[in-house]
Amino acid sequence: MPRYELCYILAAQVSDDQVPTVTKQIKQFVADFGGTEIQEEQLGKKKLSYPIKKTRNGFYVVVEFTMDSRKVNELEAKIRTQTATIIRHLVINIDEHARRSAIDKVVQSTLSKNPEEEEEQAPAKKAPTPRPAPKAEKVEAEPTTPKAEPVEISSEELDKEIEAALSEDIIK
Repeated sequence: MPRYELCYILAAQVSDDQVPTVTKQIKQFVADFGGTEIQEEQLGKKKLSYPIKKTRNGFYVVVEFTMDSRKVNELEAKIRTQTATIIRHLVINIDEHARRSAIDKVVQSTLSKNPEEEEEQAPAKKAPTPRPAPKAEKVEAEPTTPKAEPVEISSEELDKEIEAALSEDIIK
């Protein structure tokens, strides 16, 4: 059977005297759904990163257990409906998490090759071909200024001009 980890946060309104009764209730829920090898660790009261249900502090508890995977959803539903003191909970499959971590490490090791090898394997960068200027429609108007010839500009010069324009302080 797969191994699971249940982490839950008790609201700050739960007094320190009530914490053991709530954790005992949760352990009983796990046992009722066929959980075995139940191990509990109380991490204590900590400040939350952001308020959850108007609560700034919470009491963290982690429970590890082995259970049939078909019963996990029922356990979560019971925790969600039967306990008003739990403001957040999360159940993860530890075995699946470990397998995914191993796969991620393999992928990362294959992606982080020697940079010298990447330069040898990479094709030579081709300079972009300049685009022709769009053709303007002929409009008959009074010629006041002579037409300027289109200026060809390289991509490097264009990049420099763009960087200069972006770095310019326009609020004065």
